[in-house]
Amino acid sequence: MAVDLKKTDVVIVGLGAVGGVAALPLAQAGLEVIGLEAGTWLTPRDFAPDELRNNYRAWPQAVQKANQEIPTHRPNASAPYSPRPFIHPMMNAVGGTSLHYWAQSWRL
Repeated sequence: MAVDLKKTDVVIVGLGAVGGVAALPLAQAGLEVIGLEAGTWLTPRDFAPDELRNNYRAWPQAVQKANQEIPTHRPNASAPYSPRPFIHPMMNAVGGTSLHYWAQSWRL
């Protein structure tokens, strides 16, 4: 079913570390910006100090993506995809994986 939507200048897919930061200056510059996110908003209760509940495999729906797929990567465009060597919880929530910080700052 087709839906008529308001015209926009920029569509940002994913409101994680980069998408969320990019939206503000674009909007301040006068552009119409829409952000699309696969997940929902999390509440303070989702981050309650509860060791058993907050083990990432027991987290709410936002982190279950890590339990349902095998993340893959490739070192360059011509290399085949291969499984990632570690499991890092991926988030389906507004803010993406920037919602948790494991003190990882990868060099690009």
